[in-house]
Amino acid sequence: MPRALVLLLALLLAGPAAAHSLRLFAKVEGREVSGYGFFVGGGRPRGADWSARMAGLPLAQGQTDAEGGFRFELPEAVTGDVVIALDTGEGHMARVTLPPERFGGAPVPAGAIPLRAGGPALPAAEEPLSAQALQAIVSQAVAAEVAPLRERIERMDARMRVTDIVSGLFLILGGAGIALWARGRRR
Repeated sequence: MPRALVLLLALLLAGPAAAHSLRLFAKVEGREVSGYGFFVGGGRPRGADWSARMAGLPLAQGQTDAEGGFRFELPEAVTGDVVIALDTGEGHMARVTLPPERFGGAPVPAGAIPLRAGGPALPAAEEPLSAQALQAIVSQAVAAEVAPLRERIERMDARMRVTDIVSGLFLILGGAGIALWARGRRR
């Protein structure tokens, strides 16, 4: 019986395995991709290597800043998925894939006038507004407004909830109860 008690105490005192899980958040603003890595238990990976590839070809690379962030410019045409990978070198790796639809599908028209910093752009007054240009403007505006929501959802998905911990504890206690019941039936 003391061994079972020691085992139960060890399981209760063990921290969750996802406490140091690395996650990656990326957003698109115009022709720029930026984001950051974060650990589920808290903290940011400083000086970690990151790389971006489009359709399997190198696009950009570097190291995260003091806040675990990265930033790079996109080429004019996004022809495939952009995959951003983050590696701390300590066994923590994260990856995010941005499909071409996240980039608005159409390039911003030449001579565009930005509405606000980092926001969508409108064509100069002398240019007619094409359907493709309008789609690009709307896509950029929606992406700018949705980016904070995507970030919040990613953080909510990554955190350990009290219900997860309590569920795990009751699963362990239920398994121990079944084992004790089976042991009692044998006697």
